[in-house]
Amino acid sequence: MGYSLSQSELTKIRVALSDPFNDFPVDYDYIANQVRGVDPQTLYEILYSEVAPVCFTNIAAALPTVWTGFDPDSLNAMIEERRAARKNNWFRRQFDKLLVRWLEHNYGYIWNEIVSRL
Repeated sequence: MGYSLSQSELTKIRVALSDPFNDFPVDYDYIANQVRGVDPQTLYEILYSEVAPVCFTNIAAALPTVWTGFDPDSLNAMIEERRAARKNNWFRRQFDKLLVRWLEHNYGYIWNEIVSRL
């Protein structure tokens, strides 16, 4: 996915889009302010193809640990590792396509909350 964003902009967007996957009340207005000005389709792809696959387990666990944020460097590293695995392995690409569809279905409310504030 070739976005026309600098690495620092991409990091800022990824971190903002990871907020709904933390164990505290989500400030969707804050998230929208952090990502405003970026093409909504790009935001949607980053949310569901990059951020959600590495962050959703934090809120999907039956007994999640208390988690208050993702470290930007660790988040980027996890996302880039997953993207590389996807690129290099056909089965991983197919699995991730299914995962993204599942994430879009189960966590669609996240996108609805963000896009309604843009």
